[in-house]
Amino acid sequence: MHRQKGMSFTSVISLIALLVVLIKTGYELVPMYLDDQVLNGVLERMKDSGEVTHESSPRHVKSMLEKRLDMNNIQLAYDELSIKKNGNSLVLDWPYEKRSNWFGNVDLVVSFHQHVEF
Repeated sequence: MHRQKGMSFTSVISLIALLVVLIKTGYELVPMYLDDQVLNGVLERMKDSGEVTHESSPRHVKSMLEKRLDMNNIQLAYDELSIKKNGNSLVLDWPYEKRSNWFGNVDLVVSFHQHVEF
């Protein structure tokens, strides 16, 4: 027994299985977070460009947002999107979820929330 070195076959298989699960999880999660970063950038550019002001209509802002996200090939549900006038500002509040199939009938769900005042 004192001459044995290295990992057992069971340990190697367990390590490979763990690596597969971690790689699959990263493969599914990274695009979700990248899409959120693109959305964040789109909203910041809309705010900084001056195209959207407190006088803009919510419908116009939503239309601009849809076009820009379509150009960036980002598909999101607009169900929870809220654009309201609040005094001297226009407030965009958008909680949303991204889902991805992980293994079989198990999904990964990541919740995001964007809040921007124009």
